[in-house]
Amino acid sequence: MTFFRLALVLGILLAPAAALSQSPRVADIVTAQVRPGWKSETGAHIAALHLRLSPDWMTYWRHPGESGLVPTLDWSASSNVAGARILWPEPRLYIKAGFASIGYSGEVVLPIEITPSRHGEPVTLDAVLSVGVCNDICIPVDLALQLDLNGAGVHDTLIAAALDSRPGTARAAGLRSVECTITPEKKGMRLTASLQMPPSGTREFLLVELPGHATRVLPSARAGDILTGHGLIRANGATAIDRSSVRLSVISDRGTVQHQGCAISD
Repeated sequence: MTFFRLALVLGILLAPAAALSQSPRVADIVTAQVRPGWKSETGAHIAALHLRLSPDWMTYWRHPGESGLVPTLDWSASSNVAGARILWPEPRLYIKAGFASIGYSGEVVLPIEITPSRHGEPVTLDAVLSVGVCNDICIPVDLALQLDLNGAGVHDTLIAAALDSRPGTARAAGLRSVECTITPEKKGMRLTASLQMPPSGTREFLLVELPGHATRVLPSARAGDILTGHGLIRANGATAIDRSSVRLSVISDRGTVQHQGCAISD
């Protein structure tokens, strides 16, 4: 049997006093429901957080884009949990205050994969998912997520649909070539990626990341069939970048595709 409890705690980013006095209630912006899910064939448990956002409000993907709040999942208080991670469905591109933001609006189901330390024993997930919800102002919201997992659970079609909607491959979207260049910056390195591929939407953004390193992204640009983006990498003293570890995501108003590395393998 599975039991769950969800609590919301919120804070508000710095804003003028007049704006704060008129700030909407978090309950009017976002509601959250835990979906307990099921145990997978690998022994991990697949649960989810189901968010519903008011019109004109959005929340962020695993990387917010040019501006916004990076979502974090803290599961350190859990019992018999070796790891917990969000299996992000594909986001959309939004332009907020002139900046490219990556995320979701309306309704989104965020699957969470929970891996036990000791298989076959009960699992208690005691986690906090910290996200931002934004319109004219941004509000950080902490979602306190508690799940007691013992048994097979029940297959959930909404979670399954969210898993099926994860980003596809850039090659399937027509990617033909990739070129990366690296130049030194004062506090790290600039990683520039140019992708030869047809437009994926009326508005596009190329997110250039190096997992494990803090990345600040800059606006991307298209010239014909070439889409170029930049990531400023705080390299923590590193003098070289493993180009195969570079992660490239093309986000548009129609969806998201991804490519791993700075080359195309046969």
